Amino acid sequence: MRIAGYVILIASSLFLILFVMAEIGGGHVGVLPFFISVFLGAMGWSFVKSGRAIVQVQVPAGTSAEPATVEMPMFPGIAMALAQQNARDWRRVLYVAGGFIVVFAVIGALIDLLNAAPGEGTVMLGVFGGLGVVTAAIVAGISWLAMRLPVKRDLRAAHYLRTTGPMQIVAIPFSSGVTLRLADRAFLLNGTAVIRALGSISRGTVDYSPHGHVILAAWDSQGRKVYGAPGYHVELSV
Repeated sequence: MRIAGYVILIASSLFLILFVMAEIGGGHVGVLPFFISVFLGAMGWSFVKSGRAIVQVQVPAGTSAEPATVEMPMFPGIAMALAQQNARDWRRVLYVAGGFIVVFAVIGALIDLLNAAPGEGTVMLGVFGGLGVVTAAIVAGISWLAMRLPVKRDLRAAHYLRTTGPMQIVAIPFSSGVTLRLADRAFLLNGTAVIRALGSISRGTVDYSPHGHVILAAWDSQGRKVYGAPGYHVELSV
């Protein structure tokens, strides 16, 4: 998640430099592009600052205390459920990437309509259309590196993870994303159903993949299942 934040910070800085150069060169891009660049920069910084665990659980050597996170054996059926859930998450990413293209194209079209200088509006339409494509490629690329590739590692792994203890859903400022903070780790959380289910409990157990952090199931502190990915039928032993 912090890597994604740094990438967004770099991209927003590049956009800001391009807009400043356009203004110096006589292109009247207006206030909106600068606002968008600053907004993206703030969102990237919030990604960088997010991701802290609730507590840093360390089990002293030689003690019988159980760690918050344990490994669970990966079976073929579990791997299939993981792959299906990841495919659904990837489709959502593609929808978001397409949305960026549309938004930037609309901004370019508005500048085209409102720009009084002859010929400059069409140039801005092309520029913003290109920025939309670049932004969509950045979003898809980050998601591929941060989500698709890690899940491929998960599918080759012999284990997935189960964490028990306190949990908290934390909204990431300047974005629609949220972080799931567990006892000894934290990571970006995807999916409306998952966010709603885990947001209803403050303590419990979560099963998820170690690298892609795909949520497979969650139970509250009483052992009641609050979420289960399609195809994942493992139950919690209490």
